[in-house]
Amino acid sequence: MNRELIAFLSKIHPFTDLLQEELEEVGLDARLEPAPAGAVLVPDREDERSLYVVRDGTLRVMVDNEIIDTLIRGDFFGHVQNYFPSPSGESVTAVQDSLLVVLPASAFQLLRRRQSIDRHLRRKAKIFRKKIVDIRDRRDVSRIDPYLRLSLRDVTIKKPVYVPAEATVSQAAKLMQRENVTTCLVGQEQNVLGIVTEHDILKKIVAQDIHPDTAAIRSIMSSPVITIKPDGLLFEAFSRMVRSGIRRLVVRDGQTKIFGIIEDRDLLSVKGENPVYLAGEIRRAENLTALTKVFDQVQKMVARSVVEGIGILQIGRLTSDMRDQILDKVHDLVLAEMDHPPPASFCLAALGSEGRREQYLATDQDNALIHSATHAEHARRFFEIFADKFIRALLDLGIPPCPHQVMITNPDWRMSIDEWLDTVDALTRGTDRNTILKTSLLSDMRPVAGDAQLAGHLKSYLFRRIAQSPFILKYMANEAVRFKPPVSFFNKFILEKRGNHKGAVDIKKGGVFPITQGVRTLAVEHGVLETSTEERIRLLHDRGVFSAGLSAGIQEAYASFQTLRVRFQTHQVRSNHQPDNFIFPDQFSAMERDMLKDAFKIVAEFQSLLFTKYGLHLLT
Repeated sequence: MNRELIAFLSKIHPFTDLLQEELEEVGLDARLEPAPAGAVLVPDREDERSLYVVRDGTLRVMVDNEIIDTLIRGDFFGHVQNYFPSPSGESVTAVQDSLLVVLPASAFQLLRRRQSIDRHLRRKAKIFRKKIVDIRDRRDVSRIDPYLRLSLRDVTIKKPVYVPAEATVSQAAKLMQRENVTTCLVGQEQNVLGIVTEHDILKKIVAQDIHPDTAAIRSIMSSPVITIKPDGLLFEAFSRMVRSGIRRLVVRDGQTKIFGIIEDRDLLSVKGENPVYLAGEIRRAENLTALTKVFDQVQKMVARSVVEGIGILQIGRLTSDMRDQILDKVHDLVLAEMDHPPPASFCLAALGSEGRREQYLATDQDNALIHSATHAEHARRFFEIFADKFIRALLDLGIPPCPHQVMITNPDWRMSIDEWLDTVDALTRGTDRNTILKTSLLSDMRPVAGDAQLAGHLKSYLFRRIAQSPFILKYMANEAVRFKPPVSFFNKFILEKRGNHKGAVDIKKGGVFPITQGVRTLAVEHGVLETSTEERIRLLHDRGVFSAGLSAGIQEAYASFQTLRVRFQTHQVRSNHQPDNFIFPDQFSAMERDMLKDAFKIVAEFQSLLFTKYGLHLLT
């Protein structure tokens, strides 16, 4: 009997559940087997149903030439074949010289006598098989449509044609005809003033009664040009087109070299998941039924993008751009249904994750309405009816309501600008949790429809009042440290112990929220009006608030949390379940679990910084 191997196994989960005599029985025929670097093991062999436990070294589990797990000391493999005998095609390769503890099939059967161990191994086997299915599903998707993951270097970019700013419209048209192009840039490469299309020339000459032989081309150009770098992803190109309501981008490297011009039709043929096409469908929608179909396509586009491995922050930006277009269209459709025009200018603003441009799958409504009306009762009634119709329309589209009623149907989130300013005054005098959370939500405010100046005025006033009442920042920071990362002192995950989420961690509570709230607090203190967490971190680093290391660490941790969160939500949606914020660490590879723990450590470090900076010990 190998006492050393038994002692090793006694410290490895799930062997820790065994009694000493059971351990000795399981380890009776255990043996050590070397796996030199480069050695390949194939657990699918029908004559081999052993369980392998890594004693030393590192190994990779691969399926179809793709790495799906990295095994380190204490990890095991071979259990899958004991539950699912059909070959799954995986192989295990030693990355470095390794040592394996091999338990024969007879020992495995002894392990299965323990119900808790059998459940654990079966669950791990199911998770492994699911990973294989997901990988093959993703590969199928990638084979069908890889375009969104390409960069602009993979697309044919039209060479730029320049026309002098002093040229007439007629001269520009002749140049475009001679060069066989439909678009030209006004000015020179080092000083591009604007862009003109064939459509611009035809439309503006007719509409404005311009004489082409005398009118300067600069009088009808669009300016400034919207640019993108040549290594930008198609996803980013689509996002900029959607955001700006344009169909062309100038491909430019830095401030000087211009590569050319791309159009939406250069990126993708017009089809259901082309974001520019979807944006056009939103603009063309004449009723809520048509808009609902587009919203469903947007949701599918998001889920597909996650499966294809598009960067999570890019997905968030594009999804928010699309949702902004939808909210703006709903605003127009509802106004058209009203009995009369609005009695005063007003603005619809997004709050929370919507305001931060961090929209994914499980995002509910967070919105506010600011109007410029006086206290006239007919104005109040108009905006009350508008709010009811607007929120009902969003619900019909499939956008969930806010469980905390942060919606414009709630009078607390629908007020005149004067009432809002009074509310801000009251908020900056309070310290209770609801007051602080409302202040935090308002700091994420971003206009999506109507008179944007109203939202800008309110947000600027909020920042000024907080600057005059700095104790508010202390309470905002305190919210960021309220939830601790779910990792113990011994570097173990602190898991939910009961209910449907047993074995899971709430990644929003323990990871996403501390970062968004902490970064938001610092942004307000330093007058950073930008709302996205990513941009706030960058600007705070530029202002010397974050060191380069901490800035990069927080950014990476935040991206990791959102990626894992949305990956789980995508699986839930595809399984017809309501998406939530719980993830199951035992469904990750060993490397992913370590990365998640490292990300939680960054959160703990950030919370420690906030605790010290704002003197939060004084609040306890």
